[in-house]
Amino acid sequence: MAGLSLVNVKKSYPDGFQAVKDFNLDIQDKEFLILVGPSGCGKSTTLRMIAGLEDISDGEFWIDDQIMNMVEPKNRDLSMVFQNYALYPNMTVFDNMAFSLKVRKMSKEEISERVHEAARILEIEHLLDRRPHALSGGQKQRVAIGSAIVRKPKAFLMDEPLSNLDAKLRSQMRVELSKLHKQLGTTIIYVTHDQVEAMTLGTRIVVMKDGVIQQVAPPHEIYDNPKNKFVAGFIGSPSMNFMNATVMTEDGRVFLKMAGQKMSVSRQTAAKLVDGEYAVKSEQGIHEGKHVILGIRPEDLRESGDEDSKVEVSVQVREMLGAETLIYGLCDGQTVSAKMKPDCSFCVGDHVNLYINKENMKIFDMETEENILYKE
Repeated sequence: MAGLSLVNVKKSYPDGFQAVKDFNLDIQDKEFLILVGPSGCGKSTTLRMIAGLEDISDGEFWIDDQIMNMVEPKNRDLSMVFQNYALYPNMTVFDNMAFSLKVRKMSKEEISERVHEAARILEIEHLLDRRPHALSGGQKQRVAIGSAIVRKPKAFLMDEPLSNLDAKLRSQMRVELSKLHKQLGTTIIYVTHDQVEAMTLGTRIVVMKDGVIQQVAPPHEIYDNPKNKFVAGFIGSPSMNFMNATVMTEDGRVFLKMAGQKMSVSRQTAAKLVDGEYAVKSEQGIHEGKHVILGIRPEDLRESGDEDSKVEVSVQVREMLGAETLIYGLCDGQTVSAKMKPDCSFCVGDHVNLYINKENMKIFDMETEENILYKE
């Protein structure tokens, strides 16, 4: 196994477009690292630079103590699993999995041992004589993963490997990949645009936007302590609610005015607003009228709470999901979503009062979109 490092890595194209900008990251041995972000954010380009399928325009890529910029892909000892399986249709499952080992001219005995071991781990031993056209999507993906496993590489690179599967199969394969990571004890670098995959699989998540790393942290920290508005809105389903608010002060206390409501904030939050890095002070004292963005997770809009945290919502859509009910509506002209109990009685057309859980709310600077309450 190995440690991988990317130092000031950039990717530029002849037309001047910068796909990846100043990417710095140390990838730990045996880590399940997720690169996540919207289409075009540079995550797949980064993975391809690690694999050697894209040249690095500037910066350095290291494996252990060796710089890999000019090393051919076949000599990097990395295995890649693609979105489209990349199986040879005229070969059996056994031969597909064994192909890379035959190219390396391993003995038949060792090839057979490695293929059968990988097939046992992936529970596809009964498929070894079949050809790809006789396999389901999930089985094809297992074969593709098996082809990577048999090489026993320093790290696995996976580029949206589950995107071609239906929802049920994706869920099953997420569980299998998590088990596989624990069983093999290897490093996995995994690209996806699906934040559910990111949250459930990763030991650490790298959130990217426009070729720039926005935040690197474990899943729970990304969710609970987002560094900026983009990360907060991208991670979570339904996504975080954002409401425009204005900072007010009265009798030494700090309030947020939004949706026609004046909500008091805790002393800790007030201290951040008033005395912290994002202090809302002018030469005359606390600056009245500081515009901020209030961030509230759907589960933090409740049916009861502090009276000054109440907001009125006009229900537009009600989705019954079994274990919970999702409510979508309008609050002061802004769309909001809320996670309710399954027996929630709210109906489309109702005007209801929901209460903000102040302890979990986020406050973002209107201009920089950084999280004012971010904990280093």
